[in-house]
Amino acid sequence: MLERRKQEQGFFVYLRPFRDKTISLLGLNYKHIADACVRTWELAPAQSKSASPALYDPAELNHVLGTWSGTTIADEMHKLITPVQHHAATRAFLLKDLDVVDGYIYGHRWKSRLLPVGPPIWASAPEARIPHGSLACSWAGNVYFGHWVTDDLSLYLAAAELCTPFTMERRPYLHEPQYRELLQIPNPALRRAHVDEMIVLEDIGQNDHKRRRQELLRSRLRSHLRKPGSEYVFVRRGASGEARELVNSSEVESFLSSQGFAILDPEALQPLDIAAQLLDARVVVGVEGSQLVHALLTMAPGGILCCIQPPWRFNNIHRGHTECLNMRYATLLGRPCEGGGFSVEIDGLKRLLNKMDEALSVAA
Repeated sequence: MLERRKQEQGFFVYLRPFRDKTISLLGLNYKHIADACVRTWELAPAQSKSASPALYDPAELNHVLGTWSGTTIADEMHKLITPVQHHAATRAFLLKDLDVVDGYIYGHRWKSRLLPVGPPIWASAPEARIPHGSLACSWAGNVYFGHWVTDDLSLYLAAAELCTPFTMERRPYLHEPQYRELLQIPNPALRRAHVDEMIVLEDIGQNDHKRRRQELLRSRLRSHLRKPGSEYVFVRRGASGEARELVNSSEVESFLSSQGFAILDPEALQPLDIAAQLLDARVVVGVEGSQLVHALLTMAPGGILCCIQPPWRFNNIHRGHTECLNMRYATLLGRPCEGGGFSVEIDGLKRLLNKMDEALSVAA
């Protein structure tokens, strides 16, 4: 059928996006992939595990003003203080007769958006046919570099074990091409294709299955490195992501330098150079954001990742990532500044560094 479509390209109007819009307006679309699939199974079960205590000053929590739109303050507080973490299962869904079109997947009464673009009203027909494929990317990974590192790289490994993996065609992140080369993760990107059978993974849980994949990625990257980098590193946020201006960043960097921290600017370096400086780091500090995921790939087992947070964006997503890799999580809340941005109290940072040093000495 696809071949016939291509032969009639000049006369054929591809209506699947329009049909999907109509079905959605009538309320006939499937809300969840489980309703649209023909089969589902677990690759790894859900788990509940004891969590290492996060390192922070409880009094700091009084300064929380808000969080980002995808969560709640209560949920973020729970991530921080819970003694037990619950990790969702990794599940697979098999679907049939789907079209990949400009960042969207269209199935029978079901659609998935994988790029930050609006759905096409009209589009040309799929240009290729894939008998069996597995989706190896996610919405978050296609929008945020941090999620690409923590979610999509390991997702590719799982997808490749099941079927022929594919991703969405998009502009690569600054550090993506060399990371793909170093980690042996290809990019079989599609723009328009018909897939007879597709496997889609639900892989949000930080379970043991994901941990094994993350450790494999760490092993691949570490194989390119020869000697440890700095034990203590401050990672600059840079200008490529959402603005979170640490107003007294010069003061913070000066203090941390006096405490033996190296200052790392990822935007000025290639991935291999970044990894070399972070290899076996025991403490990594930085403003909460995607740039900190560089550390997850190479810092020492049992090391501590410390997130400095704006008070209006309380977000402990890295808590789960560190637990997955047997690392520790620490956080410090800033104070809002007149005119925008936020600042960090050096005395509070000093107290937190002491807590981190104590935790490392106990673990040694």
